[in-house]
Amino acid sequence: MHALPSRTRTAGMTLLEAVFALLLLSVCLIPAANALRGAINVPADSALAARELDCVSTLMDTVLAEHYADLLSAAGAPDAPSAYSTPGGTRAPAMPAHCPALTVTITRYGVDSTRRIGLNGTGEHLLRVTAALAAPAGRWPMTTLVAR
Repeated sequence: MHALPSRTRTAGMTLLEAVFALLLLSVCLIPAANALRGAINVPADSALAARELDCVSTLMDTVLAEHYADLLSAAGAPDAPSAYSTPGGTRAPAMPAHCPALTVTITRYGVDSTRRIGLNGTGEHLLRVTAALAAPAGRWPMTTLVAR
């Protein structure tokens, strides 16, 4: 009887190994591609955020340059947009064309009838001024207190 020659493995991959390698590669590449796609969008998002924050800062500086008596007359409820809100507020300053709608709230801040300091106070010596994006509501808020 003749002995069968033993099969020796030659260099290369079997079909099963190739399929398994492709499957493993595809499972790893999909999340990597999604991560790269997200990283490509980051600079545009950062530029938009910088422009929006610049608009809020510019509006806040403009409002704070107003006379205290004008700010006091514009004071209202904590959530009510003041006349300095853009666009369309009666006292709204001219803003650059790239700026979105901005909300300014001005509230009396001081001693109320219960002798506590906070919003909805009745005092005329301290105001809370907040500027933020109108939509999405409250994005990039800047708040400060203004004294007489």
